Amino acid sequence: MSKGIKRFHPKKSWGQHLLVDPYVLDSIASSVQSESNILIEFASGTGNLTEYLLSKGYRVIAIEMEREAVTALKERFSGKEGIEILEENMMKFDFELYYKRYGRMTVVGNLPYNLSKVFLFKVFDNSPFVKDAYLMFQLEVARRIVADVGEKEWSPMSVFARILSEPEIVMVVKRGSFFPPPKVESALVHLRFNSDENTFNFYKRYNRLIQEVFNYSRKTLKSIIRLRFGDEYIQRLERVLDLSKRPQNLTLNELKIICEVIDE
Repeated sequence: MSKGIKRFHPKKSWGQHLLVDPYVLDSIASSVQSESNILIEFASGTGNLTEYLLSKGYRVIAIEMEREAVTALKERFSGKEGIEILEENMMKFDFELYYKRYGRMTVVGNLPYNLSKVFLFKVFDNSPFVKDAYLMFQLEVARRIVADVGEKEWSPMSVFARILSEPEIVMVVKRGSFFPPPKVESALVHLRFNSDENTFNFYKRYNRLIQEVFNYSRKTLKSIIRLRFGDEYIQRLERVLDLSKRPQNLTLNELKIICEVIDE
């Protein structure tokens, strides 16, 4: 068990699980690539991953909102160069502020399970400021993030990840690599964000509409359009789309067509 863990008790209600496997920690740190040499690490915990990131020569800005963990971090890295420790809620982190200081950033994090999905959407909302993200999720969530059209996991999360980035699972992490061990396996996901302003503007304008379409995943597109938007859109869309499809089988291009027609 690594230094600091005995003093800090992960919160079960948040789904906190600290990484303790040295091999996994080194593998994650080795997989991270950042041209700026500066990493923003979220949910740093007691600093197990932080230590490996520092060993690779990165400067780390460690974001942690648990006071006990912050105390452990400050003790662990007292006098250590290349690290800045901030006691801050990661959901309130100002991406734009750090973008102005350092440019497009690389973010890393072994995220608390119960906050991971909502934090991912915060990253989506701030993707113009982020170049790469290396984030830990439950394996089931990771598969949804990287899913493609036609797969059962294809969802708004998958759509937005594909619109804004190139997502991939870097590695699957066994339960025993964490303290306390979670009930399921986890996976590290790498999202390489694009810098296309038009793509981001599309996401900002239509993400709620896309989520609404997927709220009726068992219905055909024709039924969804009639139910939520009105019959007048059916005639216009059936000229260019197969309205017998369900959301699970809609491509990014087809979703864009739906959004643009409904928004006319």
